[in-house]
Amino acid sequence: MELINFEGRNIRTVEQWGETYYSIVDVIDSLVPTASPSRYWSEMKSNQLFENIEKLKFLAPDGKMRGTDCTTREGLLRIIQSIPSPAVESFKLWLANAGEQNIQETENPDFLIEKYYDHYRKKGQNDDWIGARMRSVETRRELTDRWEDAGITSSKEYAFLTNIISEGTFELNIQEHKELKGLAKKHSIRDNMSTMELVYIILAEVTAKELSERRDAKGYEENEDVAREAGLIAGDSRKRFEEKTGIKVVTPKNNLWNKLLGK
Repeated sequence: MELINFEGRNIRTVEQWGETYYSIVDVIDSLVPTASPSRYWSEMKSNQLFENIEKLKFLAPDGKMRGTDCTTREGLLRIIQSIPSPAVESFKLWLANAGEQNIQETENPDFLIEKYYDHYRKKGQNDDWIGARMRSVETRRELTDRWEDAGITSSKEYAFLTNIISEGTFELNIQEHKELKGLAKKHSIRDNMSTMELVYIILAEVTAKELSERRDAKGYEENEDVAREAGLIAGDSRKRFEEKTGIKVVTPKNNLWNKLLGK
């Protein structure tokens, strides 16, 4: 999954079958002043037939997999023709530019990596943090792919396993970690971790994936045992680091501070 921005609104995208698919409700949210983009889209679907709509899952910051209607650039162009919004024309231009960027990214992966770095540099992050955050996205994806292969499909089970790993690694579940950092529910915990926090969650999730694969863990219960063990392994490593250096890995600081400090 990748977030792309249209006039301050994030639109989720995913590569599927060699094409980029866009979350339709995110597009509607960026074009229509409505409190419920999902309801707006549901009413559109009930009144008109749209082609090339796929229900795809996106990984939310809380670890839950949620299905949402998505379509290609061509599909979006047809859909937005039915939306009475003054922003439609500017969205068409933006979509054309996004298509050109996708071509560049396909031909030159370095372009995509640099765009990722630019996104977080604008938020005040240094390159060490960005590199760790990028790696954490990849390890998270690899772990959730493994869970899916093991037959885990419930969003609640994804959240439970994520909390188990977090508790073992940091002695805090996701909600407690957010509260420590003073984050609201909408904020991503990983976007607000320190570099060291990212390093240890990466270690925990890589360990969980490797153990699950080597043991051919099936279903929730077997992977719960793996998640618990992986979290404890990462947690023990964190404690040894803290004892030897005197540096606390878990910090109440969040990266929203960068904006307040003007960094």
